[in-house]
Amino acid sequence: MKESIRRNDLRSWTAFLDSDFGRQASVWRDAWQNYASTLDHETTVLSLHATYVSAIMGLRCPIDLPKICDDFRPTLIITLIDDVPTMWRRTEERAKGRDNAGRPTVEQLLSSRRAEQILGDMIVTHSAGRDVPHVLCATGNTLAALANIIIFGADIVYLSFPISVPREMKRDKDDNSFIDIINEAHRLAAETMNSNRKRAFISPLAIDELPILEVAKTEPSEVIAYDCSQSRWGLKELWGQHQEPVVAPPSGIFQFPKSQIDWASGNIKTDVGWRDRRLVRQSKSLAVICPKDLEENRITRGVDDEITTAMTAQIPFCYWQKPEWDPENFLGTRFQPAGSMGPGYVQMLFRRADSLPELIAAEP
Repeated sequence: MKESIRRNDLRSWTAFLDSDFGRQASVWRDAWQNYASTLDHETTVLSLHATYVSAIMGLRCPIDLPKICDDFRPTLIITLIDDVPTMWRRTEERAKGRDNAGRPTVEQLLSSRRAEQILGDMIVTHSAGRDVPHVLCATGNTLAALANIIIFGADIVYLSFPISVPREMKRDKDDNSFIDIINEAHRLAAETMNSNRKRAFISPLAIDELPILEVAKTEPSEVIAYDCSQSRWGLKELWGQHQEPVVAPPSGIFQFPKSQIDWASGNIKTDVGWRDRRLVRQSKSLAVICPKDLEENRITRGVDDEITTAMTAQIPFCYWQKPEWDPENFLGTRFQPAGSMGPGYVQMLFRRADSLPELIAAEP
């Protein structure tokens, strides 16, 4: 791309971003043609930014989808996504206060992240006739998960569990027991992925943006002091000290404009449900951890939505509930075993595990 920029008399990458769309498309086609001429039949991983966003020019996508599909003929598409506070921090640090270096707002970064996913779907559409899976993977997942998907064609297992309840238990009762269970499940999953390359566990906590909204609600000033690596659910505690995420969040306190967070809060909340349902539907199976609400005989709302999504798509799931948290066996009545007439539609989709290790070890 840099060579193509020079050939087209553009001084820099930022000049390319600020040029008119027709010129951007021409530069991109020129760069792609050079790259496509080097393609052979070897296995190749192509890293591609499908969209560009800037505060001045907005959201753009100059890539030529048919050329990618015809020349490159992808067999697997992975869209990597990151926490939007982390994305904003990185673009701000790179710009160093210079508006012409690109300083998109939080809202614009959200739009760009959504557009990247859509472009991946469009590549699938243009690859009609070939089975090309499109996997959404957050950078807070482990490198082992990403490697297993790319290299070994691993089956994706989605880890489904309550998130708000464990945080409320810690905040209101200084009770870490639920957080400890979730972390233990992830550490078991990480160990499994390292020993069984045909499995890849994906976690909804690989993206964790709601904490910054909680901080914004109680912040009286116009600036939020936020530490991306500490305020979100800790990735080292989640996966284990020796497991590397795809991209680690930056550490240290950073100043975020409260107005931008407030303005984007609705989209951030909406993306949680959209994203989790998509993660369920791309999975081979679900491993559901303690789905029952500790205070009521019901499945927590987010987990219930994920189970419903899985059942609608005929995706099997296995669940485990800590016995002390379900003394009346509510889940046993919600997911009843097969009767005298044999298993029905629901019974064919679920299994109950007797322990957390058994849940993680369960095959799809």
